[in-house]
Amino acid sequence: NSLSREITLFHSVRSTYLLSAIRLLCVEGYATESMSLLRSLMNLYINIKWMTAEDSEVRMERFADFEIVFKKLSYDATEECGYPLDEEEEIKLADLNEKFETIKKKYNLKGFRDYRNWSGESIYQMAKEVDLEKNYKIVYGRLSEIEHTGPNSPGEYLERGEKGEWIMHSGPRDTKIELVLVPSLIYFHGVKYIVHGIFNLDGSSFETENRKLTKLANKYGFRKAI
Repeated sequence: NSLSREITLFHSVRSTYLLSAIRLLCVEGYATESMSLLRSLMNLYINIKWMTAEDSEVRMERFADFEIVFKKLSYDATEECGYPLDEEEEIKLADLNEKFETIKKKYNLKGFRDYRNWSGESIYQMAKEVDLEKNYKIVYGRLSEIEHTGPNSPGEYLERGEKGEWIMHSGPRDTKIELVLVPSLIYFHGVKYIVHGIFNLDGSSFETENRKLTKLANKYGFRKAI
């Protein structure tokens, strides 16, 4: 249906932007910094693969409905922080509140945890259901560490010298490039595969691309995600 195509098209377009941005950062020597974007691309692939795995119309409808929920949360946060709404925004909020109440009843949403979880499942559970559990455990956790500037990330920027001094990595580097680009291509290719199916596109070149990507993935020790 049109909603499925619209949501699939959104994921396709965003995955293209993410892959382009990752490539640009890698070319300029900032592969580590592009890991946050790789995390977004992986999250996107999990989303669209999970939505199209089964009950796709129901899952995509829920995804679309939760736009209202997230907008409501944004308005609530703005008001709680003491920022007043103008007259036009007050009118929008009144309409939003009405739609929000309808969605609450539709999905039996009870509180903040339900509001923040558009799929009704954790991203780990979604990944597990579509055979991406290993990708999540190995890749997603490490990318999240970089994304959230966790205690395991300083080693990406600092190291101890022979005399105990700190050496700072402050410029472009030629490291981590294949560790970012290869999985980025794998996830992008996975999205492309789904898009071809939803839109009934000609997939004559897809098998050739798939063989090349599989060879590349094997070379660098990655498991194909499709």
